[in-house]
Amino acid sequence: MPLPILQTTTAPTPENLLRLFHRTELHWVRHVGEEAQLDAGVAFTNPEMPGVWDGNMMIDAAVPPGGTAEDAEREVNEHFAAAGTACLRWLMNPSAPEAQTRPLVDYLLAKGWTRWVNDVMYLAGTPTSAVQEVSGLTIIPARASFRHARELAEEAAAGWNEPHLAEASMLHLDDPHWDALLALSDGKAVARAGVLAVGDIGRVEHVFVSEPFRKRGIGRTMMSRVLEICARSLFKHVMLCVNPTNRVAIDLYEKLGFRKIGQMTPYIRRA
Repeated sequence: MPLPILQTTTAPTPENLLRLFHRTELHWVRHVGEEAQLDAGVAFTNPEMPGVWDGNMMIDAAVPPGGTAEDAEREVNEHFAAAGTACLRWLMNPSAPEAQTRPLVDYLLAKGWTRWVNDVMYLAGTPTSAVQEVSGLTIIPARASFRHARELAEEAAAGWNEPHLAEASMLHLDDPHWDALLALSDGKAVARAGVLAVGDIGRVEHVFVSEPFRKRGIGRTMMSRVLEICARSLFKHVMLCVNPTNRVAIDLYEKLGFRKIGQMTPYIRRA
């Protein structure tokens, strides 16, 4: 279906779009961790989910003026230790001068942290033909069946070998700005997807199809329904994030009108 996404009079630059997407990351993790403003950035802690990146991370990280990368790490470590957990992910402040972010990046890499590169894709157009949806599915709001939502969350978490990810996924259902859908087939949950509203930005997230039901067009159907939500919401910008090695997902998104505009690169600590 045509998507009446609001058109801006001036096309935003990829750099500005990436900053907008970065802003959605702050809203995304607020339902997973406890937020605190530090000199080195915004900290999120959740000692009940010690293995969940989104619940134990730094956003808008940068070396404070007049400080050093060591100062930033010390402040962060002390804050997380006081909360009973440890920082698992750093995401730099895209608006900070490179002189405040580059030393921190170099310091983290030297201490064994790893880049986790993600492609950010932007809905630059609409499909040239109608999206063909799979028949036989029942699409319901995720909040209509917490049992089915949890089944899919647990399967997705198992793929990361991190059980707490299922609980983190369920926490998003408490967010009134998160509009999530489930697909049922013969009463079984087979797929999920949703969109987070951050002002005039729609961020597509949690696109997941249960393994036995993949390669049937169900992911395409879920994306079609999510884009309908975006159309009704009249977002100016619709974006998503994807692993650059996930060629199947990228091909689907490109067919739906998404184009890569850049990358978001957190730094993670692997167990």
